[in-house]
Amino acid sequence: MEGQRLRKAQRNLYTFLVSKMLTSLGFGVFNFGISLYILSATGSALSFATNIMFNVLPRALAAPLAGYVADRFPKKRIVVLSMTGITLSVAALIVYTIVFGMSVPAVYTITAIFSIIGAFNGVAFSSSIPNLVGKERLQKALSYNQVSYSIGGIGGPAIGGMMFGFVSIKVFLFSMMIAYFISLCLEATMDFSLFEVTVKKKKESVSQSMKEGLQYLRTKPLVQTLLMTTLWINFFSAAVSVGLVFVLVQKLSIPSSQVGFIEGAGAIGMLLASIYLSVHNELKNPLAFVKRSAFSMSGIVACITVPLFLGFNGSHTFIFYMAIMFLFSALSVGIITPMGVVIQRSIEDEYRGRVFGIIETLSVGMGPIGSLIFGALFDAVDAKVIFLCAGLILLALITWLLRWSKIEISEKLVGVSK
Repeated sequence: MEGQRLRKAQRNLYTFLVSKMLTSLGFGVFNFGISLYILSATGSALSFATNIMFNVLPRALAAPLAGYVADRFPKKRIVVLSMTGITLSVAALIVYTIVFGMSVPAVYTITAIFSIIGAFNGVAFSSSIPNLVGKERLQKALSYNQVSYSIGGIGGPAIGGMMFGFVSIKVFLFSMMIAYFISLCLEATMDFSLFEVTVKKKKESVSQSMKEGLQYLRTKPLVQTLLMTTLWINFFSAAVSVGLVFVLVQKLSIPSSQVGFIEGAGAIGMLLASIYLSVHNELKNPLAFVKRSAFSMSGIVACITVPLFLGFNGSHTFIFYMAIMFLFSALSVGIITPMGVVIQRSIEDEYRGRVFGIIETLSVGMGPIGSLIFGALFDAVDAKVIFLCAGLILLALITWLLRWSKIEISEKLVGVSK
């Protein structure tokens, strides 16, 4: 009986990988292609930014409700229904495009719909991972999740760019719909109750349920600490995502083709780090691993200033920043994946949806806030000062948040060794 359950868990694991890879690749292709369409149709950076807002804001607002739904109803039903909704939304956009032609308002609408439905799918899936694969395979499953995002980040722009240049928008959308439909079929075969702990669901209103989720989170100091760590890392990562391109283009006059390779090095770093963790044995000291990775990331942020001080030549600058992006992205996986394992193990099944809904809202919202703040700072302050300060402040925050005197008691409660 146990052997059969382990085989099902392994099948769930591989199905999870293929499904998430298809959805990540499909979204990457869609996001890149639609971005090109908006820029070619309007020539406006504001229109492009507006589409990003429609992609981020609805998801952040819908995530707490998605968490309530994930804890109240069967997670498999939510995942399958939400993926069905995404697939049908693409089909509706195809029909609209055939009848009326593509338009920017239609793109905004479908982006917002994707964002809202994606919140339900993402929260339900994230909170289901321990039930799908068991807590012993959490590191592998979360690493597979990062692998899928990396492949989407690498393949999405490449495939989207080629398709946008050579096929019509209808063919582009139809290909994406097929990818989502295959993913839907795969998710429908997964056993979401394999390791599920049966709990009695209380009858309560949405507001009461969300309030209870927040109260539960207050009883988990380790999860709160890791959540704050994630938020600050997301915030200061915006300095790199916004500031690095600004430095490369405006300060160092790096050709756009080389900027693309530098950005691609980040996706490769993320992919290789994810593969490493997926084949590596379960980390015995995940928080120590997180701490070392976060310290190294702080140093990488500060090191972005080196060519600005030393005046590297063109080829040396190109190679240096490829290495910087590779290491920065690899280290981000070394932080996110072990923290995800600890958080998953720390939360009981009956609260997991609401907690991940809160995490989704805060994590999704922090990126745009950081981008706005650092975007304004890079226009007003020397880039060297910003990167050096960002690295030092992040180092100080990690030292404070992940001090062992604060978390050593909490980590013993969830079976994490120092």
